[in-house]
Amino acid sequence: MKVRELRRDDVRPLVEDLWLPFAREMESVAPRNRLAEDVDLVAAGINYREDRLDDPDAATWVAVDDGELVGHAAASVESSAPVFAAGDRLHLGELYVCEPYRGEGVADELLDRVVAAAAERECDRVTLNVDRGNDRAHAFYEKSGFEPRRTRMALSLSNR
Repeated sequence: MKVRELRRDDVRPLVEDLWLPFAREMESVAPRNRLAEDVDLVAAGINYREDRLDDPDAATWVAVDDGELVGHAAASVESSAPVFAAGDRLHLGELYVCEPYRGEGVADELLDRVVAAAAERECDRVTLNVDRGNDRAHAFYEKSGFEPRRTRMALSLSNR
């Protein structure tokens, strides 16, 4: 298995085989992750991913086993306001591994690549969000050295 940066010819397989299954799993974790019903999910996903390929502050890595995409991680640089002493951070927005490859170290390799990219970009830290109830993700990130630093709170306006 090899981890490498996403290439343009990977975009459709990424969207179809990894990103949409990831999104569907996240939908079951939290209702706010519900997928849109009025868009072509594949076409919208391809457009989104191609735009990210052109964004110098965004990066996506894929885990490839025997030519098949089996996992991915996507992150973006987030800058701190200039009044703070804190430097930039690389925010990990997505980390997903296909079910048959879970527990095989693929997520560790993807996360290692994200951490290396943060260092290459001279970021101070790597950040991420994990939904409540996603116990497996919480355990993985804590085992990898992440610590809770903040609590993100949300108010749903659709229920008001």
